[in-house]
Amino acid sequence: MTKEEILDLVGSTAREAQIRDDVCSRSLLIGLNEYFGFIPDEMIRASFSLCGGAGASSGSCGCYTCGLLAIGLRYNAPLEDELDDPDLQSIGQQKFMEYRDRFIKEMGSTLCPELQKQVFGRSYIFTDPEDAAVYFTIKDHNVKCAQIVEKAARLTAEMLLEDEE
Repeated sequence: MTKEEILDLVGSTAREAQIRDDVCSRSLLIGLNEYFGFIPDEMIRASFSLCGGAGASSGSCGCYTCGLLAIGLRYNAPLEDELDDPDLQSIGQQKFMEYRDRFIKEMGSTLCPELQKQVFGRSYIFTDPEDAAVYFTIKDHNVKCAQIVEKAARLTAEMLLEDEE
């Protein structure tokens, strides 16, 4: 597969999962795992807790946090190796900071409410039951969020592919 075909596969799989499930965080990992295959099912299952801005707290974007998990899984040294050689920690740190910078450049923010403003024209605070209820009445909110999920999945995949080239 070409790089563009891989990015299309990852992006479309993530988008379709978001439209189907309405769980941004998990959808990103499902998309990545369609090609990369290194993400354990347990991590995909646990990632549900990061949707809606990290635990529906309107904090860090679920796609951002799960992209960080994928980057960490690929680049962070196992703890026992890091304890033997503390310098190994800097490799993972450089990668997650690079991911953060790329995400901000592409998306404008790592925060769910700021990304919501781009898509919906305003943010929704999920810790406020009334505001959350308004959000869930938006027709096709899952489809609109799928735009963010697809872009984030492609961005993450692009970074993961760089070391395969």
